[in-house]
Amino acid sequence: MRKIFAVCALIFAYCGKVFAVGLPDEIGEWHKVSENVTPLITEYNGESHGRITYRTYKRESPSAFLEVILTEGKGTGSLYVPESVNTSKGMMPSDSGFEIVKVSGHDAIIESQSYMPLVLAVNLSKDIVLTVETFALDEKGIIDFTENMIKYL
Repeated sequence: MRKIFAVCALIFAYCGKVFAVGLPDEIGEWHKVSENVTPLITEYNGESHGRITYRTYKRESPSAFLEVILTEGKGTGSLYVPESVNTSKGMMPSDSGFEIVKVSGHDAIIESQSYMPLVLAVNLSKDIVLTVETFALDEKGIIDFTENMIKYL
């Protein structure tokens, strides 16, 4: 029995070090209302390749929601941020687009499309990507929220 306990303790300690990033429960006026963590496991050997954390934050006044997605681990990969974005929009609506920005020193992409939430994806490291989606904020607001969140990570 002690051997099983020792092995379980080592596994939990290892997992805690692999996935050390934790999202804060509150960021200014925004607070956590729900969370879902999905581990990425290889079925044939049970090896963990990362996890995806989905979290919803709410602001009371004016009432609004944010969705945050944190991907971690070698199974999730990193965000590709090109040097520049082609200004030709092709089949996309005329009011949609992408912009490359820096958020707290990290490469990021903002995507805006009509009738869709504003999305900011930030490449925090080789195996960690933070994505924030919202209808409630403009570009400056979503960048400010994300910069505040990164301070806690």
